[in-house]
Amino acid sequence: MHAYLKRLVDERITLTELSTRMGDTAAAEERELTDTEKRSVAEWESRCHEIDPQIRDYNAQLESARAFADLTSKLETTRESGLDVRKPAGGLELATPGQRFIESDQFRSYTGHGQSGRYEVESFLETRAAITTANLYIPHFVLPPIEYQTTAPLLEVCGRVTVSAGVVDWVEISGDPVAAVVPEGTAKPEAAFTMTPKTAALETLAHWVQITRQALEDASYIKSLIESKLRRGLLNKAEADMAAAIDASAAVQTASATAAQGGLLAAIRIGIGKVQAAGFNPNAVALNPADYAVLDLSVMNISNSTPTSQNTFWGMRPVAAAAIPVGKAYVGDFASGATLFDRGVTNVFLSDSHASLFISNILVILAEARLKSAVTEPLAICECTAVP
Repeated sequence: MHAYLKRLVDERITLTELSTRMGDTAAAEERELTDTEKRSVAEWESRCHEIDPQIRDYNAQLESARAFADLTSKLETTRESGLDVRKPAGGLELATPGQRFIESDQFRSYTGHGQSGRYEVESFLETRAAITTANLYIPHFVLPPIEYQTTAPLLEVCGRVTVSAGVVDWVEISGDPVAAVVPEGTAKPEAAFTMTPKTAALETLAHWVQITRQALEDASYIKSLIESKLRRGLLNKAEADMAAAIDASAAVQTASATAAQGGLLAAIRIGIGKVQAAGFNPNAVALNPADYAVLDLSVMNISNSTPTSQNTFWGMRPVAAAAIPVGKAYVGDFASGATLFDRGVTNVFLSDSHASLFISNILVILAEARLKSAVTEPLAICECTAVP
């Protein structure tokens, strides 16, 4: 019972620290709690309401058990010491010195005048064990789990469309026609561009993890942590697919610059011009975090400025995405050029309906989403590289 009460107290402390940390983080960032965070807090509060009465009940039982054990120990010590102790009605031995005296023959024979007979109390002083950490309950320190980042920088700047079917269609347009001045009575020229229909099926992204039913019952907050981690895994895969789709597109524009011209930083500026010439307004530069660091250091050294946050390259917002290959950068109007088709629901399932999981008390938590990354306007994106 003591071990179970300790586990309940540890869980209560952990849930309180998790809720406090989440609220403090949101306050520091001057924002409201996200829907996921609100669900987590609600689950933790619900679990606390379940735990509190259990802690009170089990603690009361333990206190009663300790009191009974102390009384039993004292009575046993009295019997072993051979003291002259009389048993009153009910059968319990009188263990205290006062009780033993009033039940003694000397006290019973006292007439009320003068002095009673001499009665000696043996073992008057009790010897108690020294207080040590071994017989004290000191709660363990519980480090609250870290809230995982649930954002995908590259996907944040790309277009996103919620679809109602498992297959999507769009039209890819190549070429940028320019009208001509036509004298009256003269045939008008044909616009020079090509429209190519594209079709793609949504892909199912999924992964799962197992957990025992008892682990989930004893530490209910684990469910929300696992769910956050699984959702982050889906985002990581979706971002990697978007980077791969951009990298594999043969229709995007290209720009390059030598080291003498300024390398990757100069190539980005050339790419901005190409995207603008195609009629789009570039809004971001997507590059690998390693290249981002190199360019930041290069700008700092050239301008002799101190490191600052939220730097831009040629006025473009830098987007650090690990899925972008090292040595490349993509500049463009990503909201128009790249689109994430989303079925609209990211599901997280909990079940024991598989093979022997039910009789083994094992649950499976599964997360899945139906998405498709595509380059829908190639001319809105330019691939930038540095060449020897």
